[in-house]
Amino acid sequence: MSTDCTNQGTSGSFLLYLRVCCVIDNLGRSVTIKGNGINRYIHCPRALPKSCTSEKDCKDLNSKGSAINGNYIIYPDGETQVEVYCDMNGINCDGEGGWTRVGYLNMTQFGATCPTGLAQKNFTNIDHPLCGRESIGDASYCASTNFSTNGLTYNKVCGQVRGYQFNHIDAFYSFNVHNNTDSPYIDGVSITHGSNPRNHIWSYIGGLYEDGTSITACPCNTGYSGGLNVTATFIGSHYYCESGLNPGQPFSAVLYANDPLWDGQQCDGPESTCCPANSKMPWFYRSLDTQTTGDIELRVCSNRGVTEEEIPIDIMELYIK
Repeated sequence: MSTDCTNQGTSGSFLLYLRVCCVIDNLGRSVTIKGNGINRYIHCPRALPKSCTSEKDCKDLNSKGSAINGNYIIYPDGETQVEVYCDMNGINCDGEGGWTRVGYLNMTQFGATCPTGLAQKNFTNIDHPLCGRESIGDASYCASTNFSTNGLTYNKVCGQVRGYQFNHIDAFYSFNVHNNTDSPYIDGVSITHGSNPRNHIWSYIGGLYEDGTSITACPCNTGYSGGLNVTATFIGSHYYCESGLNPGQPFSAVLYANDPLWDGQQCDGPESTCCPANSKMPWFYRSLDTQTTGDIELRVCSNRGVTEEEIPIDIMELYIK
């Protein structure tokens, strides 16, 4: 394993040793440090060095010099050990390190399973399972899964979600009826914190057609005439919207696996305005108005039953700071 430590400062050999060997992934391994034309070789012990700092979260670890992405031990309450993954560069978030991961899903990995609350969905035209709602009839509802923040205080949230269109998803079609965070207000994925009511963080929404302009389309589409001013709702500008159905292609009860949602790709025609060049899609970043310790909830929602429409997901990451 090689790690490039160029421009990470001259904090001394011992601090460099701790910066490398306090990363759980490096325990029991030999690590090559490359920087300023010099290679340094560090062999990490099998157990965490006693000099590793006991910090409450990844932000504190980062402030003490930890700069390598990986798994660390943190002490959220000052006593209890919790192993977490830390993003120490924040490239996909705010550009700064110290992000604590609280949720992770990658169904493309062998043996991956859906989190509690989401059902495994198998389709013949994709090579891995997806996660979505249970088949409970022709019902409008959201399937929910929660991610613990271990009581950490945060006011920034960052993450990504990738999903797929099944049949005729229709964005905000029923928003006039379901118009609050506790309802299935979208066809898509809702990310919130807290409860009674849920506090909106981000929405991933699916529109029917890439070139649609009606209420079933993405409101960010050029020429949208659906009558909903999303920015005036609790959602504001904190959403992504995309369709997996090409113009003129009739919808049917199939998974449109060739055009994953919210990845910023294949955004053609009127939908191109939903995928601006400066976007980090599928990644979102949100700075909250106040600090919170609330757990984060992810819900897969739709205003019809799973045989009529569904937006199953396969990739998800959530970070707090």
